[in-house]
Amino acid sequence: MDTKISTAQYFKMMNDLMTTQQGKIAELQSQLSAGKKNVTPSTDVKATTSSLKLSQVISNQEDDIRNLQSINAGYKEEEAIMMSMVDMMQRMEDLSIAARSDTNSANELNIFAIEVEGYMDDIRGLANSRDSNGHFLFAGTKVTTLPFVKKADGSVEYKGNQTESKLELDTGYKLPLNISGHKLAGVIERKNALGVVTSRVDMFKVMQDFVTALKTNDRTAVEQSISELQTVSKNLNSNLVDNGLRQSLVEERRHISEEKIVIYKGLLSDARDVDYATAVTQLSSDMLALEAAQSTFAKVSQLSILNFIR
Repeated sequence: MDTKISTAQYFKMMNDLMTTQQGKIAELQSQLSAGKKNVTPSTDVKATTSSLKLSQVISNQEDDIRNLQSINAGYKEEEAIMMSMVDMMQRMEDLSIAARSDTNSANELNIFAIEVEGYMDDIRGLANSRDSNGHFLFAGTKVTTLPFVKKADGSVEYKGNQTESKLELDTGYKLPLNISGHKLAGVIERKNALGVVTSRVDMFKVMQDFVTALKTNDRTAVEQSISELQTVSKNLNSNLVDNGLRQSLVEERRHISEEKIVIYKGLLSDARDVDYATAVTQLSSDMLALEAAQSTFAKVSQLSILNFIR
């Protein structure tokens, strides 16, 4: 009786052992086939949850990179527009210096005025540029409103606002998207002989008054236009510097996001991907153990049967 119970227990123990070993081998084979540690989420819930979180973090960083690339494209467009404005302002400065000379006749000054009016219209057109989404670049947050409108008297009125759009990245950092038309046009203070500010004008008013000074052959007004046109150019160049800083900032943020993705992908690989060398070694070891167990079980089974017959 004791021998039968011992044999039955042994058979059960060996059967359980081999079943467990076969399960480990099957799991390793599935992992090697899929290249993943957890073939199904139920295999390791904790590891699966960790992998999902890391995947989401990587996805967020990739979204940030796409947003940053789009923003930088807008910055480059903004830069090109302001550089064109600076070139035209430089030409107007040259004309203002030439216009103050008595060697130029009233007719020649009128020709200068026609050229300046053309630049004024071109700069206004550039200031009303749209981005790839059809939004006005220099309207502040009023992106669907034409920012610079030419009135019947030739003056230009700004219809946008002073608020600059910002994009919040996944990290919570708010990145400025553009400069407002108010900042683009600048503020030029006009002072009287005592140095008291009498009025504040923008670049379009400066250009308009320069045209008037040329058409009326007003050399004193032309002299004032020289310094004011230089101030307009300085403001545009200052905005270009600001644009360059924003481009550098975007590039820096992009590099940070790319580095984070590399780190997070490494963590994800550790949590999810199979180490093939380790897995193959383990599989070979488990298969050898199973073969040894099967061989031992077969031999013991034969002995048990003989003992039972005797």
